[in-house]
Amino acid sequence: MISQWITIIFLAALSLLVFFLWVRNRYFQLDLAKRALERQVEDLSRKLEYSNGLKQKITMMIAHDLQSPLHFLNVLSEHVSRFAANNQLPEVKAGTEEIKKATGNIHAFVKEVNLWARSQHENFQLAQHSFSYAELVAELQQFFGDMMLMNQNSLVVEYEEDVFIFTHRDILKAILRNLIDNANKHTRGGEVRLTLTHHHDGPVLTVSDNGAGMLPADLQKIRRRLANPTLNAPLEANSRLGYQLMADFAHTLGYRLEVSSNKGAGTSVRISGLVCHSPFVAELHSTEVIGVCQPD
Repeated sequence: MISQWITIIFLAALSLLVFFLWVRNRYFQLDLAKRALERQVEDLSRKLEYSNGLKQKITMMIAHDLQSPLHFLNVLSEHVSRFAANNQLPEVKAGTEEIKKATGNIHAFVKEVNLWARSQHENFQLAQHSFSYAELVAELQQFFGDMMLMNQNSLVVEYEEDVFIFTHRDILKAILRNLIDNANKHTRGGEVRLTLTHHHDGPVLTVSDNGAGMLPADLQKIRRRLANPTLNAPLEANSRLGYQLMADFAHTLGYRLEVSSNKGAGTSVRISGLVCHSPFVAELHSTEVIGVCQPD
């Protein structure tokens, strides 16, 4: 009789243990499912926040940077139409040249915004390769030739020959194009300089001008933006959106942008973190990384 009770108690205890283990296992399964769901919600929230931030920045950039050139094209088209009606051929020719320049600038801007949007995507593949810095400089000189003349500025370029840079070419070109464009816009009858120099911590690209410069408050806004180059960083009211685009580009490439400026004394932007090498290395290993920007 006692053995029967012992058996019953043992079976009851075993049943309770099995039930406890099942409940415990079920609890852990539900807890894991809950955490997985929370991670999915966080991931979806992050993607939604990313999407909203991307749309906001694209909208602001397009509204800011396309408004003026499109208005200029509209006015210029009216003038050309009137000149053509009056058979003023020299004025028509000059007007069509200005239209060509303006549309070229708009096309370059749209390409850069598209590149920027792709580069900000979390799945963006950063395709880097070696290319001649001299060829890139020649393209920039050709692009800005007429625009510099319009503001009576000169573009001075200084660098050592036979330098190759290892990076994403289009993104670096977009950074330099925007910096040179900013310098030209805020300089009249002056000089815009693009220099590639060598420092103890590596090669440095600098775009400087002797133009209008910035007020301390504007400079602080730009420095705050450069210090926080993430998509979710707040967009400063009345800030220069070109610098926000360049901050994101530089962040993508792992570069550092440093801006210095004084009102009435010009602006200088320093780009560090570049990887350069000689053409001999570029021929042997197009993807070899050497942190010295000097020819052999």
